[in-house]
Amino acid sequence: MERPILNHFYNYDEICDYLFAAKKEYPDVMQLDELARTDEDRVIWGVTLAKGNPEDKPALYVQGGVHAQEGMGITCSLNFLWTVLQQQELLDKLTFYILPCVNPDGSDLCVRTGISVRSKLEIIPGLRNSVIPADLDGDGKILSMRWKDPMGLFVCVPGCGDFMVRRTPEDEGPFYDMCTEGEVENYDGGVLEQYYRDLDFNRQYALDWKDNYNGGDFPGNHIEPATVMRFLVAHPNIFAVMDIHCGTRALIYSDPANAADAALMQKLADLCNEVTGIEPITHGNYARRSGAKATHLYGHIDSFCYEGLGVPSVTVELGNGYNSMGMTAQEVFDGNLYGRELMTKIVAMHAAKGRIIAEPWKPYKHPQLGDVEIGGQIHSNAYFMDPDDMLDLIPKVADYFLEVIKLVPVLALGGVTCDAMGGGVYRIRAHAYNRSRVNTKMMQGSAGYHANNCAVEIKVSGVKEILSRTAVASVASLAPMQMYPMEWFVRAEPGDTITIEATHPKAIKATETVVAP
Repeated sequence: MERPILNHFYNYDEICDYLFAAKKEYPDVMQLDELARTDEDRVIWGVTLAKGNPEDKPALYVQGGVHAQEGMGITCSLNFLWTVLQQQELLDKLTFYILPCVNPDGSDLCVRTGISVRSKLEIIPGLRNSVIPADLDGDGKILSMRWKDPMGLFVCVPGCGDFMVRRTPEDEGPFYDMCTEGEVENYDGGVLEQYYRDLDFNRQYALDWKDNYNGGDFPGNHIEPATVMRFLVAHPNIFAVMDIHCGTRALIYSDPANAADAALMQKLADLCNEVTGIEPITHGNYARRSGAKATHLYGHIDSFCYEGLGVPSVTVELGNGYNSMGMTAQEVFDGNLYGRELMTKIVAMHAAKGRIIAEPWKPYKHPQLGDVEIGGQIHSNAYFMDPDDMLDLIPKVADYFLEVIKLVPVLALGGVTCDAMGGGVYRIRAHAYNRSRVNTKMMQGSAGYHANNCAVEIKVSGVKEILSRTAVASVASLAPMQMYPMEWFVRAEPGDTITIEATHPKAIKATETVVAP
């Protein structure tokens, strides 16, 4: 099985081809499921890597491709799939769920056409002077249109290539107006409007959702985030969630009020920094300009996982072109990103590698606007990212995920004894304990569904009759190194093999056997 091309943006057909090839080569450990079909009839694929029943083992969940023009999240997810398949001994104790591309419609559109899309364009039809994105000149891309206007807000300056920047009082022109390449509905000569919502699927998760411009009409009203929520709810064995994006390079993590939960999130953040060099930034500080108030990301997957499920979730931002130039996250947050100074450096960086990140402007006779030019920025490269950055970073992200799995809860059994009491009656004693560094329920301060509906269960089997209690006892959770003693009186025959087992959906189970004397 060949490794994914780490500096390549995968379109939908290439994603499918890679998944089909992996399934064909590793049929015994890889399950490929059609989780849903999108509005454009593409499949949201779910990969399960497991030996035996996947739900019998704790699972790490990884996803990419939520934001359409952040295609390296898909590449990174495919690389983690490849990484686990090369280390199948991991599947002896763990399960892995991977959704390489949550948003195949938007991702494929961006990779193929270069259009700027956050997640999905929701067109509002029938309005006046409404620009509907389309490939007008038949070159396969959806870029920008510009036309000269003395009152225009944009100017093309030396050093910025084919990028348009905001005019200043010192500029002499020519000046331009600009909009997305497309047709204009019900044009009456008035001001053009982009009558569509650029939806953000990472603002559509239930729990802490807010009615805002790009958050959808209600939580999960689009199939993509709804599919993710359904999957997470249906799999209580998921102990951690990793969501891969391509914003300004950072590990975004939450800072819960519960001290133990905050410590766990800090551990996940510090691990990422140690393994990858990616800077950890809390939710409230991500994209915050120096001196500004903390921000809040409503309807985010991390909030859904913590508040709704009791599962730790972090967002890995692989970075952009500004990071490729050596800018820190805070420098990016504070910068004038489309100003001429930074754009000159971005253009020079890519030109030195022979890359095209903007198309030359070409004349076009627009059916409504008349003479325009089509060209400008290609948006599908994740905010001017240098793809070669990923040759080093993506393997490190896989290494980080392999460190995360070491935090999985691990159960153990000790003090297992079987004493004959006479008359075919035996006393079985054992204590279950948590020998990991985290609570078996992972997030202790959460009222989430999984946190409060999953328990440590200790059961005995292989006996003829249990005299003193039911076969299965349960305790809500076990803290690190906490013990829970158990005792059963059972009826058995000498020589019978009696099994004691301790399980929790998010923990590696423990099994011990004893022979009745």
